[in-house]
Amino acid sequence: MRELHTFADEQVAHRFVSILQSRQMPAHAEQEGASWIVWIENDDHRDKARELLTEFQANPDAEQFAEAEKTAKRILAEKLEAEKTRQKLRKDLRDRWRGVWWKCHPVATIMVAISVFVVAVSTELSPVKFTQRIIPVTCNLETSVIRNSLFIQETITMVDEEGNDAAGFLNKSPTEVLKTWQIWRYVTPIFIHFNALHILFNMSWLRTLGNAIEFVRGTRRFLGLVLFIAVVSNVAQLIWSGPAFGGMSGVDFGLIGYVWMKGKTQPQHGLALPQEQVVMSMLWMLLCIGGAFGPIANAAHVGGFLAGMLIGARTAIWKKIARS
Repeated sequence: MRELHTFADEQVAHRFVSILQSRQMPAHAEQEGASWIVWIENDDHRDKARELLTEFQANPDAEQFAEAEKTAKRILAEKLEAEKTRQKLRKDLRDRWRGVWWKCHPVATIMVAISVFVVAVSTELSPVKFTQRIIPVTCNLETSVIRNSLFIQETITMVDEEGNDAAGFLNKSPTEVLKTWQIWRYVTPIFIHFNALHILFNMSWLRTLGNAIEFVRGTRRFLGLVLFIAVVSNVAQLIWSGPAFGGMSGVDFGLIGYVWMKGKTQPQHGLALPQEQVVMSMLWMLLCIGGAFGPIANAAHVGGFLAGMLIGARTAIWKKIARS
């Protein structure tokens, strides 16, 4: 670092420093008594800086110096903005690695909470009913406004064989939801679960895969992924069997497909599934399709799985298309 020149005016000194910096010559000004000394930080720039100083002293109001000063201010503003971004990123990463849920995986956690809440408020507790004699039935309160507002189509009140009110559906097409502007119904069936094992299994997968994906890929990407998979899986099931379905399993299978493809095509993102886990998931899907576990939303499983695979592999697909 060498002393370049001494200015009597602070404003002129700082202006010349800005001009030097706009020419990629790092410099700064320091006060010494009533004067301001300009220091050039790299000795290799000293000769060019002296030439520029001579031109500046000859005509300080030249257009090139005015433009250079604007450029220096813009560069400084960009540096300050970049530093703010870096500081925010450091803080976010620090909070995420501390394991604070609302920084690490807020969407996945809230989805679990909503699912549990729906089961709690839409289950008839007295008397407790069971499926297959041992598994408690959930979301069986036919008059629950919350439950009925989450189905993919509006419910109508019917009377069952025992003379009690029951929720039924009109046979509507997927586009009927758009006509009512209740577009949330394309997503919300994922929060309805019909027995204790159903919600336990689905929440376990959501917590395991959802937390990992949201932590690695970020909350906005994860939310977009979940919404896409939910819509695809729910519409597929509606077309296949009608509106009387619910559950997070379509999304869960979508997350399995997403992580599987990410591990295959972009392992640098840190998401992957062991091959045997993928095989077991596909075997489970086939058993469900074969009817081993009773009536299950198989179209949602298959649709969600394919949707997740598509999103997970989309970058590799686009690159392949571009090369061809």
